[in-house]
Amino acid sequence: MITLAICSTLIGSILGIRFRFCVLPPVIVLGAACFAALSNAQGATLSQTIVAIVIFATLLQLGYLCTALLKHA
Repeated sequence: MITLAICSTLIGSILGIRFRFCVLPPVIVLGAACFAALSNAQGATLSQTIVAIVIFATLLQLGYLCTALLKHA
């Protein structure tokens, strides 16, 4: 989970630097679909899958927001 958190924050930071418009909804949907497929293949429970998706989406948004604010400051 720590690796997921770090990677999600870094991806959000990269998106915040690169794009000026909101690209998070498509990235979150694509990431959620990928996590669901990978979790299903690994045999994870539904709660583990949901927790991974929530962590991914939350930290992606946090990284995007922090980087966008730093960029405009």
